[in-house]
Amino acid sequence: MLAIVSVLQFVEGLTDAQAADAVRGRVDWKYLLGLELTDQGFDSLVLSEFRGRLVDSGCVEALLFDSVLDRLKAVDLPTAGGRARTDSTHVLGAIRSLERLELVGETLRGALEAIAATAPDWLRSVAPGDWFTRYGPRVDAYRLPKAESERLELALRVGADGVMVLERAGRADAPVFVKSLPAVDRLRAIWVQQYYRDSRRALAHARKPWPSTRRDRDHLTV
Repeated sequence: MLAIVSVLQFVEGLTDAQAADAVRGRVDWKYLLGLELTDQGFDSLVLSEFRGRLVDSGCVEALLFDSVLDRLKAVDLPTAGGRARTDSTHVLGAIRSLERLELVGETLRGALEAIAATAPDWLRSVAPGDWFTRYGPRVDAYRLPKAESERLELALRVGADGVMVLERAGRADAPVFVKSLPAVDRLRAIWVQQYYRDSRRALAHARKPWPSTRRDRDHLTV
């Protein structure tokens, strides 16, 4: 069941949270998975753990996509002589990028909410007006882009906004309690993990393994 959910998740471009919600609430997914309408599904963390076990096994293709392809062949869905992509690394990598987008988006949203609760006037004075619309709803409340180029563009936009928050919170004229908010500390830690400066000192998203040489990269300082 988790294998089929992973395929559906990839096809529809859903995060783990959105896929788990689909299992709980969508009739078409329940029908495909052979579940009762009253089935409560599972926690979204199960999908992340499932992917981790697949990768650790060292035989992802045999455990997941070969089995799915065999089931599709049994009902004559693939076209004879046609091409069907079953690259597990492509599918799992795409899902992982969605999860990382959700991570950075929710981290920034959480920091902004914490600042809004403690220093609303200061936040209004430093935040662009469209932030209140862009980071108001939860990230899992809307569909993230499917195209890799659009995902990277979104990741860099969120990254730049997060850097702006950290830079302005670090200024001498910023409220002292803003600097010490746990949500701001969390934002700084996640940004150092997820972003870096490239050789031109431009902000880059570490969506792939970092360059191996020091001259090609630089740690993000925030």
